[in-house]
Amino acid sequence: MGQSIEILASNPVYMAVAVVLAIIILLGIIKKLIKLVMVVSAILVLWVAYMVYTGQEVNIESAQQSYETAKETVIEAVSTAGETAKKSAGEKMEEKAKENLDKLLPKKD
Repeated sequence: MGQSIEILASNPVYMAVAVVLAIIILLGIIKKLIKLVMVVSAILVLWVAYMVYTGQEVNIESAQQSYETAKETVIEAVSTAGETAKKSAGEKMEEKAKENLDKLLPKKD
């Protein structure tokens, strides 16, 4: 690691390439963050429009409650998917291990 930093610092061409790559990566991250903010803002505007259209009161407490409900639902779904994936991967690994063990150690009749 130290050697690569030394090479970058000693050669201006490598340093320029590294700076350009860093700027490209940084701009990509910023672009994704801006898209995320725009999507969340659009969802918020649509939610407020829906609340006004249906005649319901727009307040922060109902938004926080909706957020918490959605958060719990997502966490539950992710944990369930994770458990299922672990179980499936474990079963497949056991099957492959048994197959490989049978190949290595054939049964004696």
